[in-house]
Amino acid sequence: MAEYTISDLEYYNRLIEEAASDFGLECYPQEFELCNYEDMLSYEAYSGMPSRYPHWSFGKAWERKKTYYRYNLVGLPYEMVINSNPCLAYLMKENTLLLQVLTIAHVCGHNDFFKNNRLFKDGTRAEYTTEMFKSHANRLREYIADPSIGYNRVERVLDTAHALRFQVHRITNERHLSPEDLRKRMMASYYDSPPTGNADKKEVPDWNQIPLEPEEDILLFLMRYARLTDWEKDIIGIVREETMYFIPQIET
Repeated sequence: MAEYTISDLEYYNRLIEEAASDFGLECYPQEFELCNYEDMLSYEAYSGMPSRYPHWSFGKAWERKKTYYRYNLVGLPYEMVINSNPCLAYLMKENTLLLQVLTIAHVCGHNDFFKNNRLFKDGTRAEYTTEMFKSHANRLREYIADPSIGYNRVERVLDTAHALRFQVHRITNERHLSPEDLRKRMMASYYDSPPTGNADKKEVPDWNQIPLEPEEDILLFLMRYARLTDWEKDIIGIVREETMYFIPQIET
């Protein structure tokens, strides 16, 4: 039985927010959810998201974490914080009041970092986080429910995208030209560049090669050039967008 009430947590949270403001921290509005160990296991398996599309890898992660926890091979985090606006944090009900106070203060540091770190500011849109993951989950479920598509075909595309999901651009807020715009830029550069010696010997680039320039983002390459249906490209785009959301956390 917890030795504290919600009012206790609200009281200390106000004190912590005042202290954080005095120290110059600038945070998103903060929301907390108290959860038991089963809830925390589930949130961990889904990377903290309240809603996410179904895939066997998440169930595998949940079973692994549950087994490790049951046999005391690993513990559970005192909290989880997700980069969203408002910022959402999960607190373990089993924490003592002292530990909850320390954890709330710790969460405040995460919150400030999410809001002000360059990678997070430029690479994510915190105000759309929960809606983005919810929208992705709904779209995947619609594809699964579609008789012309079904679960097995969706799973096959997801498995492929998951295997390649970290082969994406690591530079946040980088502008990526479409093939058409890239071709125009290359043609302009070619015709505007001064000739070197004999102009007739100037090598003409292959404007139709795929890709026009080396592409490190394999998921983006598949979306642009692979012979896929619109729904397959959409699933790959969903996996890519969620991966890009997590890149700042991976990098920091």
